[in-house]
Amino acid sequence: MPKLGRVLGFFGLQVGVCLGLGLAGPVSAETPQSGKRISTDRPPRAQAAVAKKVSPKPRRTPRREHPPKPFGTTYDSSKLPKTDHPPVLGSPKMRPGAVGWPPAPLTGWSGSVHTPEFRDKTFRRPPSPRPNDIGATLNPGERFRYDVRLGGNPTGIAEARVAALEPGAHGGPAMLRLEGFARTSGVVSLLTTLTYKLENRVDRVTGAPISAFAVTDRDGLLKGKFRHRETTANFSGRGFVEIVDKKDDRVNKLTRRYPRDTFDSLGIMAWVRALELEPGEKTKAYALDGRTLLRVDVVGRGPAKLDPMPSIGTAIGIAPDDVFLLEGSVTRVDRHGVPIPGKRVYEMRVYVSDDGRKIPLVLESDMWLGTVRLELTHYDPPSEHTNG
Repeated sequence: MPKLGRVLGFFGLQVGVCLGLGLAGPVSAETPQSGKRISTDRPPRAQAAVAKKVSPKPRRTPRREHPPKPFGTTYDSSKLPKTDHPPVLGSPKMRPGAVGWPPAPLTGWSGSVHTPEFRDKTFRRPPSPRPNDIGATLNPGERFRYDVRLGGNPTGIAEARVAALEPGAHGGPAMLRLEGFARTSGVVSLLTTLTYKLENRVDRVTGAPISAFAVTDRDGLLKGKFRHRETTANFSGRGFVEIVDKKDDRVNKLTRRYPRDTFDSLGIMAWVRALELEPGEKTKAYALDGRTLLRVDVVGRGPAKLDPMPSIGTAIGIAPDDVFLLEGSVTRVDRHGVPIPGKRVYEMRVYVSDDGRKIPLVLESDMWLGTVRLELTHYDPPSEHTNG
């Protein structure tokens, strides 16, 4: 029995060795990095997966630490936009290094405000300065009458006068009533007869418009889009106007905000007459003709010779050399002062007597039909109670 026990014990030891070592093939192999033992009798994919799983991850490079920030501060490299008036029209983007290029490029919202890429009419231009007071040049009783010629042919008559000095409404400042009249005649009247009447009121001191009333009547072969039109404009201070436009039976009411140097259709003539410009000096103002806003640009040309001199000019003692010339242009614009595309720009010339009276002797303008010339034929001086 003791021999049988030793045999069984030795047999059990051999079975354990075979199960634990011999049956599994080679025991193990050590990885060069970790030193762990991995079985090598598995398929190649299984061995690669096990090696990948047990391989250590590479160490990451430590992140660069920012210096401590003061409490309440942040890192922001953007620049604040300029605080001056933003432009209305976007200008082409400048190239780096050009004159006026900022020292550092602006990005994001600041850059889009600094150099807009499109025409943005929602922004307002910088406020235009108020024109000088012209009320002293408007004397009650003064009247001007002109013959209108188109291409050298008589086409009508035009008249303007300072009718009267009136007290202001509700005890306000005194007002001047300006009246105008125009009518076609001659060859043009065979096609259409146009009658135009104006009655405007302006401030006695500044010449700023207060109200304007215009009536237009058309008759003949060419009647246009309407036969009778009444346009009333009431100004609520500089640049604010309420317009009621009635064409036959159609009524249109609107409120507009225009530049502060806007005159009515008769006040702009008084403004041009009152100008005292040196040769080459330029200025501008706006005129509201019915519902149409016009920009009038004027440049002084200095002394000029008017030949032939109108007969009324010779009668009141004006020499041909005693004249100065004003040139300019009339452009149709929107309420921001931007020219309307497709609208023609009309050139004009005004010959004014170079004396204290400053009488407009001749007015010329280029039109698509030819040159329109207004020549003075009658002049009434102001009444004696001018300053009353």
